[in-house]
Amino acid sequence: METIRQFLWEHVATYSVMAAIGIIAVFVCALILCMRREQNWVRQLFIMIASLAGLLLGAKLFGMLSYATHLYERGESLAFSSDLIKRLFNDSGIVFYGGLLGYLLTFWVLSKYLLPRKRLGRDIVAVTVPLFHGFARIGCYLGRDYNDFGEIVWHPCCYGVKMENSAFCSHFWDSRLPVQLIESAFNFLLFAVLLILFLRETKDERRGRMIFLYMPVYAVFRFIIEFFRGDAVRGGFGPLSFSQVVSLLILLWLIVFMILRKTGVIKPLPIDPYDPGVDLYRLGKPKAPQEPIVFYEGDTEEKEDPSPKDAK
Repeated sequence: METIRQFLWEHVATYSVMAAIGIIAVFVCALILCMRREQNWVRQLFIMIASLAGLLLGAKLFGMLSYATHLYERGESLAFSSDLIKRLFNDSGIVFYGGLLGYLLTFWVLSKYLLPRKRLGRDIVAVTVPLFHGFARIGCYLGRDYNDFGEIVWHPCCYGVKMENSAFCSHFWDSRLPVQLIESAFNFLLFAVLLILFLRETKDERRGRMIFLYMPVYAVFRFIIEFFRGDAVRGGFGPLSFSQVVSLLILLWLIVFMILRKTGVIKPLPIDPYDPGVDLYRLGKPKAPQEPIVFYEGDTEEKEDPSPKDAK
């Protein structure tokens, strides 16, 4: 057992393990919700898996952008060159906001052409995103690093402002505020609230609204928690961190979108046709059900309807 533990500690990143657990939990939850709402689960899960490519690309792209703002704050040159691109790619990490936007954008595009019940599918994605994020933040807290002697030490992402005089923070690493665990608890709570709202909603015309509940709530929370992260390497713009600027842009986009929707400039999606998912490869509206043919006892042959002139 000690050999297995040492191997996992030295060769497996805890963030990757918790992220993998989060992905599994998301797909299990999505499968259950698809079955409960008679959604085409084959297409839903396939599009969610394909959207992971957008997640990885967006997370790395935002990581490079945030690290570029950090270099700019330090006064380093950002003249475009191949060496700068290599440095940004190798030295930057990943940013959740980039992964979130890349994942949602990819799912939105694919679901537009491949998913019959688009609104329902997008609601399922909005509900399950904070579930993954909760596990991922636990992975952040259980991070590791190398000390000056090349030894692996517990080093949870260097996040959280130091509060040496706080009795609460004294129980955590380096007397730092455990912002990762706080964010993880918030995401699990947000997942529970969205799940309850999703299960209570039964009208198709109200589907597709979960993302407009999730995005502003998380953006406001992320803007506040950034003041306590102390994550200077992510860079920023003046007094605001990179993620705070993204939070403000998301809130601004949501306000503009709702105004355009309210004024009729942006038309809402049509109500999705009911598709129970029995035929897993069919798109479009189902055929109108035919009335069953009823046979009665004693009917041995077809009888012609009486013509109007024979009727008495």
